[in-house]
Amino acid sequence: MSVRLDLPPRGVLKPNDAVDPLPYYYHPLVGWLFRHRLQMGLDFLPAGGQRVLEVGVGSGVLVPTLTKHYAEYTGTDLTLAPGLEGLVAPGCRAEFRSADLLRDDDLPAAHYDAIVCFSVLEHIRDADGAARGLARALAPGGTLVTGYPMVSSLMTRAFAAIGFDTIDDHHVSPPVRIAAALAGVLRPVRRAAFPPAAPVPAALYQCSAWTTRG
Repeated sequence: MSVRLDLPPRGVLKPNDAVDPLPYYYHPLVGWLFRHRLQMGLDFLPAGGQRVLEVGVGSGVLVPTLTKHYAEYTGTDLTLAPGLEGLVAPGCRAEFRSADLLRDDDLPAAHYDAIVCFSVLEHIRDADGAARGLARALAPGGTLVTGYPMVSSLMTRAFAAIGFDTIDDHHVSPPVRIAAALAGVLRPVRRAAFPPAAPVPAALYQCSAWTTRG
């Protein structure tokens, strides 16, 4: 399955909170990187599968893309943006719900053929709990695709340069911790990074694919 990012035109999406990174997807300088990081992960989605879960739907950047390729879509976030239903592709059964990875009863167990989770795990201090929540929701043989940035002083300066000078208040789990937590409950399949081939502690952004064990 070739899943290409279908970014809605500027002005269609609405932010879900005051720190939603939505404007950066259209930024003339860094917009290409924000879009590229999503495409790195979308490239990991396998062919087949009916049910997809997006954890951290945010403003709905990925809703048009994912609902074109899956018959059933569930989008979750702690706060839901307005207008998400209008982004769903025709023919897809979609629902949006407020959900927390750290609560076992918020999502059905062993249910989703694919789970997409971009730029979420670095915001969760309990990386092990978040990893267990993702593994619990993934159907046997399913694929989890995650994406997360470097959490370091370099990244702090990079975000400050584009006008986001409070990133340290939001990024609390570094990539090494996230990768270790996921490896504790799932089996790694693939990884891509920017810059290409950068190791886990040094990548500005990285995507990884995981599947169930056994």
